[in-house]
Amino acid sequence: MTTEKFAEFLAFHLWAVVFVITLGMLVVAGLLWHALQRYGGRLVALAQGVIDRVRPHARRLPIPGAVQSLWQIASGLGIQVLVSLAVAVVACVGFVEIAEDIGVEDDLGRFDVALTEALSWHATEAQLRIFAAVTDLGDKDFLLPLGIVIASFMLFRRRWYLAAAWIVATAGGALANVGLKAIFERSRPEHLHGFASVSGWSFPSGHSSGSFIVYGLLAYLIVIHSKPRFHLPVAAIAMLLIVCVGFSRVVLQVHYFSDVLGGYAFGAAWVAAWIAGLEIFRRRSIQ
Repeated sequence: MTTEKFAEFLAFHLWAVVFVITLGMLVVAGLLWHALQRYGGRLVALAQGVIDRVRPHARRLPIPGAVQSLWQIASGLGIQVLVSLAVAVVACVGFVEIAEDIGVEDDLGRFDVALTEALSWHATEAQLRIFAAVTDLGDKDFLLPLGIVIASFMLFRRRWYLAAAWIVATAGGALANVGLKAIFERSRPEHLHGFASVSGWSFPSGHSSGSFIVYGLLAYLIVIHSKPRFHLPVAAIAMLLIVCVGFSRVVLQVHYFSDVLGGYAFGAAWVAAWIAGLEIFRRRSIQ
C-alpha cells in the first residue's frame, strides 16, 4: 500500500482510527500500570540488590574517579528517578529523530502531506466541528487559566515548592516550545474549512506539548497525593485528553502528523525531567 493510499484509508475511516488508537493506548497503559503495581516493588528490590552486589566490586576496579562519582550519584537517586531520566533521554532522542525526518523528501514528511490532503477531502463538517471543540482543551486560553487555578490552590495549601515547580515547569515548557518553533520555522499546512484559525510556525505542536505538560504534570501531582485506587483513572483521563488534543490538530489540518509527534516527544522529555527533579526533592524531604 502506498503512502497516499494509506493516508486516504486513515482519513476515510477517521472515527474508527481514532477509537482504535485511543483504546489501544489506554489498554496498553492499563496493562503497564497493572504490571507496575503488581511487580514494581519486586523489580525495584531486584535492581537495588544488583546495585548493592556490584558496588563493592566496582570500588576495586580501575575505574576513573569521575565514573565512580557518577555511579554513586546514580545509585543514590533511586529507581523512580533513574526511570524518569531514562524516559527523558529516550524522548529527546525521539524528538531529534522526528525532526530529522520532516523534510518533504523524507518518508514522514511525505506521509504528513498525504494525510493532510486526504483529511481535506474526507473530514466531514461534523467531525471538524467536534474536533474544533476538543482542540480548545489544549489552547493557551484554556491551559493558562487552568494553570493559574492549580498554582493558586497549591499556594493556598502552602505547598510552596510544588507551586513554584508548577509555574516554572508549565511556563518554561511553553517558552521552550516557542523557541523550538523559531528554530525549525516549519510552515503550517493549508486549510480552508474555517473551523480553526492559527498563526506562527508549525513544528512542534504547541497544543500537543502544552497538553502533555499540563495534564501530565497535573496527573503526577494528583497521583502522589491520592490513594492508589485513583491512580489508574487519573492517568487514563490525562492520556485521553493528551491524545484527543493531538488528534484534533491533525484532523483540523492546522498541524502535520509529525508536528504532533514532535510535541509529544518534547512534552514527554520535559515532564519526565521535572518528575525526576520533584522525586529527588521528595526523597530528600522524606529522609
